[in-house]
Amino acid sequence: MTVQVIIEAVGRAELAAERVREVAAAHPDVLAHLEGADTGRLIVGPAVALGHDPDAGAPFRAGVFDPVSNRGVELRGTLDRPEEARVLPSAHRPNPRHEELRAAAAILRADERFPAGEDVLVYQPMPPLADLDNPDGTTTRRPTLGVYDPSGATRHRVVAVDVGAGVVDWSPAGVAVAMHHPGDCESHLPVPVESLRDRGGPDQVRLRVLDGTTELWNMIVVRPRASTPVDPGDGSGVELREVRHRGRLVLRQAHVPILNVQYEEDGVTYRDWQYEETRFSATGAEPVGWGWRVCAGPPRTILERPDNDAGNFQGVAFHHDGHELRIVSEIAAGWYRYASEWRLTDDGTIKPRFGFAGVRNPRTCMRHRHHVYWRFDFDVEGSANDVIEQFDDTGSTVPQAVPIVREVARKRRHPALFWQVTDKTSGRGWRIHPGEHDNTTDPYGVADLWFLRHHPAELHDGNPGPDNRAMLNRFVDGESVSATNVVVWYAGHFRHDQNDPEPHQGHVVGPDLVPVT
Repeated sequence: MTVQVIIEAVGRAELAAERVREVAAAHPDVLAHLEGADTGRLIVGPAVALGHDPDAGAPFRAGVFDPVSNRGVELRGTLDRPEEARVLPSAHRPNPRHEELRAAAAILRADERFPAGEDVLVYQPMPPLADLDNPDGTTTRRPTLGVYDPSGATRHRVVAVDVGAGVVDWSPAGVAVAMHHPGDCESHLPVPVESLRDRGGPDQVRLRVLDGTTELWNMIVVRPRASTPVDPGDGSGVELREVRHRGRLVLRQAHVPILNVQYEEDGVTYRDWQYEETRFSATGAEPVGWGWRVCAGPPRTILERPDNDAGNFQGVAFHHDGHELRIVSEIAAGWYRYASEWRLTDDGTIKPRFGFAGVRNPRTCMRHRHHVYWRFDFDVEGSANDVIEQFDDTGSTVPQAVPIVREVARKRRHPALFWQVTDKTSGRGWRIHPGEHDNTTDPYGVADLWFLRHHPAELHDGNPGPDNRAMLNRFVDGESVSATNVVVWYAGHFRHDQNDPEPHQGHVVGPDLVPVT
């Protein structure tokens, strides 16, 4: 019998971005902290409700940022009374969005030092910001832009733009501004910042996978642009919520809130964002509008395309091959390109996958490591009765089950083989089997797994500090994880070496979550 993939748009409990702006504009503490900022220019986003099964009174956190003073605050309140929200100073600096980048690009192209030629591209590089420290203690916000001149003596140059003053700094401090590699790093030509626009469409859908009259899967799928956490936070790629297999609850939430890059030669690190959707190839029907496609053939991200960073689609694509459903999007962070996807087999196995690639740039030829951190909020048949076990190699065919009863961080090393989260009463659950290419952490990656008690606000590690290291150990404080609501963070680590004889474009990491019945 033919498997059906059905999607329908659904709403979510949140305050819309404009409502957050209204609250901020009327809140005396916001105005005091931001010293009378122009509320029309504030950078705000929607405030998504926190916790399980949020209602009208659910808590929220929302960032409010003034790009002129380069200062921000965080609102903490409830959806039904946002005007009573607490206002706290925030060190979070949101990355430039498309509107700010396009404004910066217009200033850059008008600069007399901008190179001539129709083939000169302006793209988003790394790092996304090169803020200027002023003598009086203030800072000036300055988005960075990459200039790619294929016929120039220097192919790549990174500049910083003060959008408010209309000034371009061609030698921003702390950024390698004039960079060149004879053949470029990577082959795909980047898409100019001026060309990508959000064409709308729903933020999330309910997905149902039917085999005849049997419902195999039922869940909420959130597209990257609306994924949580964000401001504070950096998005999380394709996000799954309320995941049920054959009617049984498995995961309340599953996503990738942390994605880091670490360079070996010079120690440069980046915290990459995962809300920026970019183009890939996907052909099919759009039952709920732009941004969602149910495909008859396999979608192709940059990992499968031979020679460019283009495509006919931005958003989330679905394809069922007869045995497995693939949910996939391509996302961008500067010159990095990532495939964010989930593969769901009919028999209940969940395969989170993350693929690494890039467009033409001056840096990724240097040896570096990608560290991707999944967050699995397990609610096996409910949220309050899950237990965790580690299965160790005993030298025989039967591994030994070792209960994990307190919060802890672990590395993937002998004797551990795999881990298991089950409902204490029914014994049903899912085993976490490491992927073939997931590797083991280095000191920068901190650990490979964290077993934690669920707390609604622990969606990401907060301000990571100057080296962007994952700060998940701050959540490990000895709480019980026995017969309660548990969260597992799982890290995959990929080393990119341009000189490695194996092709680096297309490497994919991720564990298998295998059902236990």
